[in-house]
Amino acid sequence: MSTPVIDKYMVSLDTTSAADADAIAKNIAKDIELDRTRLIEFIESLGKYLTDDDTGIRVKALSCVAAVLSNLPTGKLNSRQIAMLSEFLCDRLEDEEGLNEAGSGLLALIKMKQISTSSIKSIADALFTKVDMKKHNQATRYVVYQVTDEIVSQHIAVLKSMNDSTLNGFTRLIGGEKDPRNLMVVFSMLKVIIENLQIEVAKESLFDAAFCYFPITFRPPPDDPYGITSDDLKLKLRACIAASALFADYSFPSLIEKLTSSSINVKRDALLTIIACIDSYDEVTVEKHCDEIYNSVKFEVLHEGEEDIPDLVCGLLKRLTATISIGMAGKVVKDSRLEKFLTATADECHPHITNLEARQAKPAARLLAAIAEGSFAAYDKIAETTLPSIFELVDLTISQQKTALEILILFIESSGNLYGWKTRAMLEMSPGNGLLMHKDALFELFCRAFVSTPKDEVSFRVLALQGLVKLALLQDFLDLSELGMVAQYLDDVVLTDTNESLWYECQCSQLVRANVLQSTSALSSLQELGRVNPDIILNTVFPAFLSQLPDPEISDLEPSQTRRKHYRIILSFLADLCINKAIYETLTVRLLNKLALVAKEGQNVVYAQSILTAILLVIQRKLTESDWDFKSFFTTLTPKLIAMTFTASVDRDQPQSRIMCHSSVVAVTAKIVNLLVRSASVEDQSEFAEQICKLYITNEPSVLISESDRARIVSARKPLDKEFLSDGLVEIFTAAIAGLRIETAFPYPDVCSLASNLVPVALATHNVPDRLALARLIALLVNKWMSKDNEQKFIDGAVESLKAQVTSSNAIVERASSLELLAWIGKALIFKGNRRSFEIVDLVIQLQREKSFGICASRTCGILIADDEIVNKSNFVVVRLLAKQQYFSYCVQRIVDGFNSSTDTEIRRNHLVALSNILENMPGKIVIPHLPTFLPLLLQSLAVSDSHVKLATIETITATISEAKDLIAEHLSTILPRVLDSTHDTASNPPDVRIAALNCLAMLPQSLPEEVLQPFKTEVIRKLAVVLDDPRRAVRKAAVDCRQTYFAMDR
Repeated sequence: MSTPVIDKYMVSLDTTSAADADAIAKNIAKDIELDRTRLIEFIESLGKYLTDDDTGIRVKALSCVAAVLSNLPTGKLNSRQIAMLSEFLCDRLEDEEGLNEAGSGLLALIKMKQISTSSIKSIADALFTKVDMKKHNQATRYVVYQVTDEIVSQHIAVLKSMNDSTLNGFTRLIGGEKDPRNLMVVFSMLKVIIENLQIEVAKESLFDAAFCYFPITFRPPPDDPYGITSDDLKLKLRACIAASALFADYSFPSLIEKLTSSSINVKRDALLTIIACIDSYDEVTVEKHCDEIYNSVKFEVLHEGEEDIPDLVCGLLKRLTATISIGMAGKVVKDSRLEKFLTATADECHPHITNLEARQAKPAARLLAAIAEGSFAAYDKIAETTLPSIFELVDLTISQQKTALEILILFIESSGNLYGWKTRAMLEMSPGNGLLMHKDALFELFCRAFVSTPKDEVSFRVLALQGLVKLALLQDFLDLSELGMVAQYLDDVVLTDTNESLWYECQCSQLVRANVLQSTSALSSLQELGRVNPDIILNTVFPAFLSQLPDPEISDLEPSQTRRKHYRIILSFLADLCINKAIYETLTVRLLNKLALVAKEGQNVVYAQSILTAILLVIQRKLTESDWDFKSFFTTLTPKLIAMTFTASVDRDQPQSRIMCHSSVVAVTAKIVNLLVRSASVEDQSEFAEQICKLYITNEPSVLISESDRARIVSARKPLDKEFLSDGLVEIFTAAIAGLRIETAFPYPDVCSLASNLVPVALATHNVPDRLALARLIALLVNKWMSKDNEQKFIDGAVESLKAQVTSSNAIVERASSLELLAWIGKALIFKGNRRSFEIVDLVIQLQREKSFGICASRTCGILIADDEIVNKSNFVVVRLLAKQQYFSYCVQRIVDGFNSSTDTEIRRNHLVALSNILENMPGKIVIPHLPTFLPLLLQSLAVSDSHVKLATIETITATISEAKDLIAEHLSTILPRVLDSTHDTASNPPDVRIAALNCLAMLPQSLPEEVLQPFKTEVIRKLAVVLDDPRRAVRKAAVDCRQTYFAMDR
């Protein structure tokens, strides 16, 4: 091999980057791989450098060897070559300056496929005898550990053959290591060595080598490049300590000693390590130490230790019992270690448990319940000896009874965790529940506690209910009649109990909870029962709940405050109980029947709205659950609701028209229809769209209406005609059309013509919800189904006509209606990215210069870009990525220019209102880059009497404080006094404005330097003292929090 190549490598380490040296090493390795250069030639060419007296040169030469070996294929070198190189590099391990490079070379050799056992032994011996780790830095030690780890992980059999020298050499090698990254490797190697070598002769030294690091107190620095956490080290060390049962005589006493520490973290780590040892060591070893372990940890439960320590101890005792129960087939063997352990613990805890007034009664029961949960045999033994003594207690006070119930619930929970809950699959088959022999006594006791206790003892009755529910959820425990009794008790709480605390318990349980141990209210308990047995809901709960709903034929539906509160709450509860498809289908049918009766009587709109709201609530929740198939609901519920509304609107003289066509009822119906249509597939939507267009547009018979009503419906005028006066129908149609996907073809052939024909209908409609629905409908047609050519045609026709009406008409109402409709069309075009939409924007901005009409134009700016519940992405509306940015950038400078060019107060106000309407619909990331442009307008907006403008302005300033600190600080002398004034004067500043102002003031100390705010501090604190007497509690609370931030500035 040519010497110049080697020389170039040596020089490159000094004069160029390491990448150049790596490239040279790769080329040399490639030549050796392709036999263009022999390995011996390469070594010979390095000879003078490897033996040079200059340490730096020798290190560079070793670096070259290591780099070339690292780049060679693992199968290239034969065993002879590997042996020669390993001997050479092992000799270099004593060269302290070159240890890093020699180690890197050895690491490459160990990975070679043909390395021999003798070479591995030689390398291991050299590492154990020649390397003094204390003389080297962290990086060099890490290389040595990598070499050792490769031997341990890939050649453990070789190390086993040199057992004693491996143990002695390894413990010497790792001694004193403190670097976290190196310790991660050390602990991994140590565990493998402990598990694979014969460690009897060195068990104490190996244990000491690991335990000297306990407890881990490492805290990673903020800029730690390795990402090693304290928990990573703890887990690795814990695995080492638990790796061999031979450590038991050292590990358990040492860990028990650590439990006396005053540090919670040390206690926690010691308990977790004991648990790991119990899980890992064999049962014979654990049996020898079970009394020692129990006696050292029991006080943490009996004396209710800090934080999670008692929980960890209970888990430990469960594991301890499970380990010493191995081999017991469901029954405790007489005179076994388990029997002695259980007898001793029961004898110790029994006096505490039976003394219900004692502070340690419940902790002692918790201790025993944890032990019982360890095995079937242990549970049977403890239940048999402990529970009867609780049943025998008589003449107890309420406080004592409460403690007894809490103790029994602990044993019920432990039974469920061991034998299985109905809501949780068992990992193994269990024998008969050890609690079954006490079932009758338990069930009777909890029933009596609930039924016989005065209703003002709320916590006691809730506790009794919890016990009954837990019994009901035990696997194969209560029979059907007993389950029915539990459901009836729960019904009683929800439906008839007037205690406000219990009502609060029930009302707070609207979220479905998966963990049965968290069930703390009657309603959530019914949900849990319904999950495991839906028939309970269908056959027991639903009839009881539905019977409490008022009958529509009663003239006064709400004769008392209790009745008024109940029917809305019961409907909400019924919605909460819909936890599967069968229950929901049954509820929907029954509620629709009730709705039909209410509508027929025509008496109570709120009742009808509440029924529909309950159905809507269920749909909104279940749409997020993937296992719900909404097709059946879509195909049955949607036509039913449309038919009820449609027929009611045609029969204007019938009572149901007053109910089903009321705006509040129509609004909820529209939401339900929209959600169901949105959830349907394209195929189902296509069929539905065709039928609803027949009903609304072409006036043909539609399957959405029953056959008996079709003729009567067809004879009426089309609902989208100008003369058709039935309120509510258009809102339903718009909601249905909004839910259609873009891929669903619109069944009417000429969308442009349809949209154009709807414009005069919308302008002629005086009903506000219907006019809004028509505007949304036109916007949806333009955005989702109108082609580019048709868009231009529609703009040139209908849009230009609307613009002409806005600019030429003398009637304010007509101009306002035309402008509103124009804004909705503009929204559809802006979202779609049509550039001609800005022709509408230009008109709106131009109209702001009119004194009387300008305010209408200003408020229209919000319609053009605001998020809408119908025209939005959820309804598959096309919204281009930068639509809002483009609109904002286009408008803001024009509004600022319009404001600055006018001296008229009203015209200036129009521009401020326009800016506030735009700002309240813009994300902060869009607004902040333009803030310098319009900040002067914001400052003047704070002086405007319009509360809507003021609120938008304050919220904009609040949102930009942290991102535009310098700009806010520059104008602070203007901003702060005006915002501060907005916290007073309840007549001109509504509560939402006052709260927004207080929140804005509170943000300033968190974002701006103290020296900037210091001149204003005293004035802010003084003026906010007045706000502390504000009539609204929310304002007072915000004022207290705000003042506190200013008081805390000095600290």
